[in-house]
Amino acid sequence: MAKRKVTPARATRHAETGAALPATFEATVAELRSIVDDLETQDADLEAAVGQYERGVALQKHAEAQLQAARLRVEELLPDGSTALTDDEEEDEDA
Repeated sequence: MAKRKVTPARATRHAETGAALPATFEATVAELRSIVDDLETQDADLEAAVGQYERGVALQKHAEAQLQAARLRVEELLPDGSTALTDDEEEDEDA
């Protein structure tokens, strides 16, 4: 049986729940917003609310990891490991 190659674009699974995590940052944020809206507006039973909260925590951690990965990719592109624009670059942008 051939193994499937896992690519970064595929959704990953949360280790504790086994639920698939969104492949993109935008999808992660959209699901988080949906959970927050549901928790704020619905009268779900306690068990369902705790389950949604757990999913939200997993999504929040996943979003942080996605942001960190993007940050590292951008830092690789910057000269000398710089993480901010220099004064000269800021002046050029204002022109």
